Amino acid sequence: MAPRKPMTVSQWADAERRTSSKGSAIVGQWRTDRNPPLREPMDCLSARSTVQQTVLMFPIQFGKTEVAINALGYSMDHDPCPIMVCLPGEVSMGKWVGQKLNPAIDETPAMKRALTSVASRDATNTKTFKDFEGGQLWIEHAGSTQRLKSTTVRKLIVDELDEFSAALIGGDDPVEMLNGRTSAFPTTQQRLYISTPQIKGLSRIEQLWNKSDQRRYYVPCPHCGHAQPLEWGGLHWSPDGRQVWYVCRDCGAHIEEHHKTAMIAAGSWVAENPESKIRGCSCCPRSLLRRGSCCPQRRRCRCWWRRTASRSAGRNWS
Repeated sequence: MAPRKPMTVSQWADAERRTSSKGSAIVGQWRTDRNPPLREPMDCLSARSTVQQTVLMFPIQFGKTEVAINALGYSMDHDPCPIMVCLPGEVSMGKWVGQKLNPAIDETPAMKRALTSVASRDATNTKTFKDFEGGQLWIEHAGSTQRLKSTTVRKLIVDELDEFSAALIGGDDPVEMLNGRTSAFPTTQQRLYISTPQIKGLSRIEQLWNKSDQRRYYVPCPHCGHAQPLEWGGLHWSPDGRQVWYVCRDCGAHIEEHHKTAMIAAGSWVAENPESKIRGCSCCPRSLLRRGSCCPQRRRCRCWWRRTASRSAGRNWS
């Protein structure tokens, strides 16, 4: 017998994870290189990671849930332990299980092998509970106090945090109740909070982000090499909207769409508040950073931005 070889979540996902047409536009073997900014957030959930709390404040359809699924599959196959996944309500929990979790288990042999049973009528394999070798998985929602009590876990994954209620019927804060689930593992606990921010100033994910080391994804300019996070303010377009380009904040050069693939591949997360022990990652809107989004798509985003900026001044996120 030999000990397990050291492996990160992204390495496991590239080797074992397969995506399904039920929840992904790209079907087949998972490749982290398709979305490089997800590599470091995923690796924070690795067995040898010293990060205990990770906060992901990402835009919609950026891969937030895929980080959670990959971390979950890695734990089931490589780092077994008790895990809890919590969603805002019963409806969102059902959708997450049906569109994200079950297809991932069906398509990924490593996750299916880890389960004690795959029979749908077995008590160890239900919609909200799954037993696997060395650990257990609970899927709960934050709409009931009873569902958030009496469960001890080492890993906690909270999805769509900004949808959570401010307080339950009894006055308890669901997030504080969830934090208490990992107290039995003071040195090895890992908590992941992911959400798209909503109202600025009231957002739960923003509050956690402000306490974190506030990492942003910096990409190098293809002309001068200056590293910078992509922001809406750098996006420019012609008066007729037919041409769109990004302007480097340092040298002022025009950055075209074809530069983006190499820029994102060479990018890295930079902490703007390095004193914090909480790992927090936030990046620009999906249309600016995601590989493969073409200029027409960015023109549509420009039109949307001009319509909504005047109506929602102060409420939009860069």
